[in-house]
Amino acid sequence: MATNSVSAPKKTSVFQKIARYPYLGLIIGLILILVVAWFLTPKMFTYDGIISMFRNNSIYAILTAGMMLVLITGGIDLSVASILAMTGIFTSKLTATFPDVPGFVWLIVGLLIGAIAGLINGLMIGKLRIIPFIATLGTMYIYRGLAFVVSGGKWFFPQVYGESYTWWATGTLIPTIPNLVLIVVVVLVLVGLFLGYTKSGRRVYAIGTSRESSHVAGIKDGNVELMVYTINGALCGMAGMLYTANYVLCYYGMADSFEMTAIAICILGGVSITGGRGRMDGVVISILIMSVIYNFTSMLPGLSVWQKAIQGAIIIVAVFVNVASGKLSDKRALKERGALI
Repeated sequence: MATNSVSAPKKTSVFQKIARYPYLGLIIGLILILVVAWFLTPKMFTYDGIISMFRNNSIYAILTAGMMLVLITGGIDLSVASILAMTGIFTSKLTATFPDVPGFVWLIVGLLIGAIAGLINGLMIGKLRIIPFIATLGTMYIYRGLAFVVSGGKWFFPQVYGESYTWWATGTLIPTIPNLVLIVVVVLVLVGLFLGYTKSGRRVYAIGTSRESSHVAGIKDGNVELMVYTINGALCGMAGMLYTANYVLCYYGMADSFEMTAIAICILGGVSITGGRGRMDGVVISILIMSVIYNFTSMLPGLSVWQKAIQGAIIIVAVFVNVASGKLSDKRALKERGALI
């Protein structure tokens, strides 16, 4: 009598697991960039230099965390830099008017103003069904215009900021590590946990993967989009307050084109521009790559003017790699399903 034998699953070696890691190429790229930077700008690798690099790129990281959520839904937000500027103007004006108010109040105010701006984006996109590109293009100009009106087109100078305001960016809760860097770590961890371990996070992936399937599953995509754009706006608002606290200046044109940098970092980190795919570990590696590139190019005479060109080239390469890796993963999935039949 014949018996059915079930073969034991093959053990995967450590090297096979490493080879299958989806962001191995990003890690190799980061290592190569670090080697080049080491030879060209060794001063960058002192402790102070590394902390300065993280601090100077922290605002990008906060914006990227919010933009990641938006892109995974299959949307886009062109208004993030304008929300940052508008919120920074509001909190700067308020702290100049009420200098005795504790700094954490202005951090909360920044979060609330940004959340309201993001909520408006979410209502237009999730409820009125306006295309995300069109909706956020319009609010990009509206929010930047409000920043100009409130500021009167003038710069705010350092003396308007109190120590309790700037402490949130330049102070040190942990010795030698600026609070701004700690805030970024907390934001990235929370967003990563939200996407990976909550029901709402799974719904974000679901509507980005297939709207039709998510509808069948009872997911209301409009509510998910409303939530995502509101969270994104809140992060932008917090970034606006922290930007002014970090650089101790404020003007209506600040953070111009930061939205493009956030999108570039997300795409480089494996977030799909069509939605449904992206992980925080890939985005963190991408943030490190961009931080190193921006830092060492700014330290080399003549290369700083090429930063935007380098950013554009990275976007093109990242989109190509993103699309190619998506096709490879689809083929792999089809092959695995075929083997099971």
